[in-house]
Amino acid sequence: MSNRTNKIPVMILTGFLGAGKTTLLNRILRDVRSSNTAVIINEFGETGIDGRFVEETKEEIIEINNGCICCNVRGDLIRILKDMLVRAHKEGTEIKRVIIETTGLANPAPVIQTFLMDDVMRYWFEMDSVCTVVDALHTDRQLHAHAVAREQIAFADKVIINKKDLVTKEELELLTARIQRMNPEAELFFAQNSQVPIFKLLDVFSFSLDQKLSVRPNMLDHHHHHHDDIQAIVLKDQRQIDPKRLDRWFSYLVQVKGENLFRYKGILHVKGQNRRVLFQGVHMLFASSADREWRQGEDKQNELVFIGRELEEEELRTGFAYCLGDIDFLTKGA
Repeated sequence: MSNRTNKIPVMILTGFLGAGKTTLLNRILRDVRSSNTAVIINEFGETGIDGRFVEETKEEIIEINNGCICCNVRGDLIRILKDMLVRAHKEGTEIKRVIIETTGLANPAPVIQTFLMDDVMRYWFEMDSVCTVVDALHTDRQLHAHAVAREQIAFADKVIINKKDLVTKEELELLTARIQRMNPEAELFFAQNSQVPIFKLLDVFSFSLDQKLSVRPNMLDHHHHHHDDIQAIVLKDQRQIDPKRLDRWFSYLVQVKGENLFRYKGILHVKGQNRRVLFQGVHMLFASSADREWRQGEDKQNELVFIGRELEEEELRTGFAYCLGDIDFLTKGA
């Protein structure tokens, strides 16, 4: 169980069809740290397939069939997790973590939202990481053809570029650059047969801002324009931000642009606050909290990252300028 919050950490394992998710899950389950792990496998169709390929362990493995977690079985997911909690309490056992392997056709956003929206889920569980496995050989074509493949990368904080041995060095560099443009925040791993150090994936709380918001400086200095409809736009400024204007701008973004905002997060330098303010959101769910005090000599600045579909950079910059006092009104288009 998480030492930080005493909540049960949840890892979401996603990736397009054939990327190597089940291979990675098997590696995790072989690891000694995976004891008392509840595993939920979502397989699309009447008959489960992936469950057969998961190694026999003492872990509890539950399959959800005939539906994708990201749509009509989310209620089942909540019910299963609640049942697990009740049963563990009756048996006097402890669930130390939950791993959810989604089908290759799933957008992970609704699964993430489940742990943010449902009161019971939020009380008992904490998002640990969203790990996306990609197939180095086929991902370029998949990203072009399938929106869900792009969304899986956009929501991740860990991306494993698997099957690196099947592509040339140049192809791997091009794919890496493309993924970094889509999600500059994600930590990248390069693997064959999904071989990744397990301790870098579990109990890392990389999805949580208060644990890991050290945005890589070399990524923040670039603004991204490319052909993918998933974009990452970064806004930075050292001036203090007006909290009332910020509320107005974010209310607009969440209500009007929420469907296209996959993930957004950052550090804010707010007027009247001697602490950093952290924020993060998924679609229309948004939360902010006061963090530690600014350290002596530390650069006090706003760092905002927006990852989403068809984002308009000028529109975001206009709203940001409004919050900084550069313009006196929030235009309809911002």
